[in-house]
Amino acid sequence: MTQPRPEFVIDSWDLSTHPAQPLSADLQHAEHRWFHIQRNLPGIEQWLASNGIPAPLIDAVLEEDTRPRFERNADGFLLILRGVNLTEGERPEDMLSLRILYYKGAIYSFRKRPVKSVGVIRERLNQQQGPESLHDLLINLIEEMNNRLEELLDVIEAEMEQLEDDEVAATTAERQRQLTQLHRRMLRLVRFVRPQLTAIERLAADAAKWLEPENVQWLINERDAVQRELESLEMLLEQVWMLREHLQQEVAEKMNRNTYWLSVIAGVFLPISFLTGVFGINIGGMPGVESEGAFWVFCIALGAIAVVEFLLLRRLRFW
Repeated sequence: MTQPRPEFVIDSWDLSTHPAQPLSADLQHAEHRWFHIQRNLPGIEQWLASNGIPAPLIDAVLEEDTRPRFERNADGFLLILRGVNLTEGERPEDMLSLRILYYKGAIYSFRKRPVKSVGVIRERLNQQQGPESLHDLLINLIEEMNNRLEELLDVIEAEMEQLEDDEVAATTAERQRQLTQLHRRMLRLVRFVRPQLTAIERLAADAAKWLEPENVQWLINERDAVQRELESLEMLLEQVWMLREHLQQEVAEKMNRNTYWLSVIAGVFLPISFLTGVFGINIGGMPGVESEGAFWVFCIALGAIAVVEFLLLRRLRFW
């Protein structure tokens, strides 16, 4: 009697033939099979143990917090990757974990939330256009995760170019705020992309022992793609610092310019203020008190002093 598919098995395929055939029953360990599993449902530990998976590997693939890594063992390897989060309403830089266990000729992949890269491959398999072998499946998984990351980097580069445009309508304060948010997003990406490059490098170095030369070359290409993505992120982070310094310099120059003009204006009005203060003393003996035209004479004298000061500062090249 065939047992029903466990709830935690999202999908299962037999890749011993091409096109691959879906498995709805007999979900036991066998070579050339791929099992895609929802890792946060009950009963997984018992099912994996019944398929002969050692307890340390079960703990590794079901651990809650992980970072990208590659570990070789006598019967296969464990590869933990991170892919961008393209779930609606989520932040793409909050990268999702995909754990891949290659054990005795079969692949087990584990997710907690949907990973678009896996969904793309599952759709291809349903259309009978998917990977032609289990090793091809592994390369396709890594390639699709790299493609999603490159798409996100293209979006970030476009946002960076917009922030670098000095003709944008946003204020300096608004650009600083957007720049801080973009900086934070890229730091989250670098946190996982750097160890992911190390994991794929170790996988590529070990792959020659069990992969065909063509697949090894494809894997090396994907390693180079991750290297390029990391370099792009590091370059964008440098651009963030340069733009931040540029914006800070703009603010400082504006403050210096305003302070300079305030100083010039204060210098022009200093002697005038002195004279108005002296002639504003309300005591006897002030000249012109009895003359009706003294006020206008005094105003003309103040204007002449202001013009002389302006010409003097101009000649001394204060601006």
